Amino acid sequence: MLISSCSSGADSHAVARSPAPLPEVPPPDARPVISVIAPSDAQLDDMLKSLRVELSEEYRVTISPIRVEDSSADLVARIVARDRPRAVVLVNNSTVLLYRSWARTAAAPPVALILMASFAEELQRTVPNSVAISYEVPAVTAMVGLRTLGLDVRRVGVVYRQGFAGHIARQEDLMQLEKLTFVRQELSNKPRAQDLRAALVNLQRAEVDAIWLPNDNGLLSPRFLTNVWLPYVSRLGAPVVVAVRSLVNEHAEFGTFAAIPDTQALAVQAADLLYELADADWKLRASDVRLPISVKRLVDVRLARRFGLDSTQFGQVDYLIGR
Repeated sequence: MLISSCSSGADSHAVARSPAPLPEVPPPDARPVISVIAPSDAQLDDMLKSLRVELSEEYRVTISPIRVEDSSADLVARIVARDRPRAVVLVNNSTVLLYRSWARTAAAPPVALILMASFAEELQRTVPNSVAISYEVPAVTAMVGLRTLGLDVRRVGVVYRQGFAGHIARQEDLMQLEKLTFVRQELSNKPRAQDLRAALVNLQRAEVDAIWLPNDNGLLSPRFLTNVWLPYVSRLGAPVVVAVRSLVNEHAEFGTFAAIPDTQALAVQAADLLYELADADWKLRASDVRLPISVKRLVDVRLARRFGLDSTQFGQVDYLIGR
């Protein structure tokens, strides 16, 4: 989800790229505007439509789908100048980073609501005048879901990069309510494949009950997935609990269980938060990151049976993969 940047040296032959065109929006009317900036991705359509419906009675919602790789902070500036919104909704990490580049130089950026971004707690602190709804379901919620399937989870292995130590500490605080503890394996911010392999071997030796995998692109790169996670996951002897739907996949034995936000409920929660901000005259009382209010659960049936999960409880799961 993160975008990378590259510096350009002096090049007398460089040709200036034409600015990206502004996405088309409905004609203006008397209602104040909420601007939504999101990647151009059909998978987001249902959530964005639901958000528009929830807000449409009082607001004109403009949805600007952008190709992040072809966009810049200047496009964000032109969207905001066009819409003059009361608030901006930012969907996905890459969109947030583009907006942040503009907002840090703007005199008075509007309130921004961050949605569907990984590690929203860390990201929100870097965006002026913003709030967020976390897209990570707390580890404790996922583990309680795993317990409902008959696994006596107490010790949870977690591998994470050093820069996310604060996130892991907050997750561990929540887990204590359910008498769950982390067995931690902290890696550098730029780990090598052998570092990740060693961490997984250590978790295997520690005989953890389950492994929780945060949605960190740095540990879920194609290289790490191919060379480390997939070859080693079968040796761990414990189910892997993931935070994204695609990692519970009938074509690759990896995630056994996932707890992910319900995107339709997320749209309702986002609308409620925007109405709450409107009642406060769009002034933030405090930086705020809310937890998702509704969760969908997925299980890989083959892996679940391998780890002895109770198939009679599968009716409590929203999606059964590989039936």
